[in-house]
Amino acid sequence: MVTILNEGGHRNLTAMTVEGDHLWLRDADVEAATGWAMKPEGFCKNEMCVPIPPGRADSFVRAGAVNVAAFWRQIGNPVLHDASREVWILGEGAAARTRRLLSLEAPDFTLPDLDGRPHSLSDHRGKKVFLSTWASWCGCREDLPIWQKLYVELKDRAFIVIAVAMDSRDHAARPWIEKAAPSYPCLIDAEHRVAELYNMVNVPQAVWIDERGRIVRPTETAGVFESFRSMDRATWKTPDDAAKIASDARDTYVAAIRDWVQKGSASEHVFDRDVARAHVPVSSDDIALAHANFRLGLHLLKLGKTEEGDAFLREAARLHPDSWNMWRQRHQPEDLGLTAGPEFWERVDALGRRKYYPAVDMKGMPE
Repeated sequence: MVTILNEGGHRNLTAMTVEGDHLWLRDADVEAATGWAMKPEGFCKNEMCVPIPPGRADSFVRAGAVNVAAFWRQIGNPVLHDASREVWILGEGAAARTRRLLSLEAPDFTLPDLDGRPHSLSDHRGKKVFLSTWASWCGCREDLPIWQKLYVELKDRAFIVIAVAMDSRDHAARPWIEKAAPSYPCLIDAEHRVAELYNMVNVPQAVWIDERGRIVRPTETAGVFESFRSMDRATWKTPDDAAKIASDARDTYVAAIRDWVQKGSASEHVFDRDVARAHVPVSSDDIALAHANFRLGLHLLKLGKTEEGDAFLREAARLHPDSWNMWRQRHQPEDLGLTAGPEFWERVDALGRRKYYPAVDMKGMPE
């Protein structure tokens, strides 16, 4: 028996044979494991088929079985397994991720709320969606009441906020959600699937999605300014000038969302297709492999394989050094529930002049 992690979740299947880095499954299990079916013309999904490379049929198929690991690598996707070869992840490659985002069709997802009820992005087709991420380990946990106020103001204009907590630690997000008592969907993304789909690297980040499900502003910093970098680390006080810049940035960003909801495509803050595509964060093979490592690591931690799981998380952070989400997820919160210990500040200081929160391309936002 093996566990297969893929875009659709995870499945337990009976492996025909595991040979090193090769995973042979029964013909009948291939489509469930990969979404692709074996046909005479090759591996097929919907209308697309990938032929078996000439002269290499024995590497991919044998009587009653298919080498899904070899096929998955052949189409440019990452494949990983644990030391026991009982858990395998069939990840998605960089090219497929980038193509999807460049189409500007917002990738759908389904995540649970605090009570375990599933919510899908597609449930809100016909509304403008402000998709925003946060985490219990970040000061942006205080953003939830801000989005609640904006939602109450604009909900009658076919507008919805979806807040997604990038929290893999059990129940860590609950106190902040209960405190804010939002009436918009506040979901838990234990595996960081939204970050994977939209190529997010930090919190808070946001995506604006119109009524047709099209991205009009791709992944960007959700209206915050990195005033925390000027904080006195002994008193935790932020200089007044930096605090004002941060406050003004938040007000500017909220006003821009309001303008979009009220004016739609006529809003000056809506990107046209070419500009939107130019703002899409492009993936890479290392980033795709990092997400596969991250997800496998989290799964192993849930199985109690702490040392092995943490090794995969470390490798994910190494492969994708720009992802603060991955890096901070593997560090324990301090007394205030923030992952802001000495290692965090050392990493922030190492940025030098580079931004922790990249500037938002919007009139009135600080550089």
